[in-house]
Amino acid sequence: MSWLAYVDESIRTDDGVYVLAAVALDAADGESVRDAVCTLLPTRGGPRFHWRDERRASRLAAAALVAAQPALLVVVIGTPVQPDRQERARRHCLGALLFELATAGVDEVWLESRNQVSDRRDLDVIGGFRVRGMLPPELRIGHARPGEEPLLWAADIVAGAISAAEGHEGAYRELVEGTLAEIRIRLG
Repeated sequence: MSWLAYVDESIRTDDGVYVLAAVALDAADGESVRDAVCTLLPTRGGPRFHWRDERRASRLAAAALVAAQPALLVVVIGTPVQPDRQERARRHCLGALLFELATAGVDEVWLESRNQVSDRRDLDVIGGFRVRGMLPPELRIGHARPGEEPLLWAADIVAGAISAAEGHEGAYRELVEGTLAEIRIRLG
């Protein structure tokens, strides 16, 4: 059995919350989960489902769809995040998330690509984690674009649901709670 994980972030700058979410699944379930996620059609145009662009009804349906999949949902919530310290928050949350995924037996992790400079920064940080022995050398980590990998939509949905719950919109979180593992870290 080979485990894969897809990762995305959500940032609540007003509340100082950084959420990094992973959807981990058996590689054998990848196609069926991908097909399910692809049924989510964006309500405001665009080529893919994106949490921040959707209305409440679409978000609720998306969270329920992801919760029904054979996947483990893992989130790291970092607080407080200063507006000018988002990359620091990402580093801390990424370290905690990757360690948790590696400990759970995940073989391959795909982070949502942000841009070339940020992706390189991620890889440098991950290299530092490896040097310090925080991650096993066999854990494969790369970047993918959500337009090319719909499983990143699932991670976006989980990140959005948890971020919304941090802003006191708990209905989304309640939908994904059954398969959710949560880690909270203090950043200040």
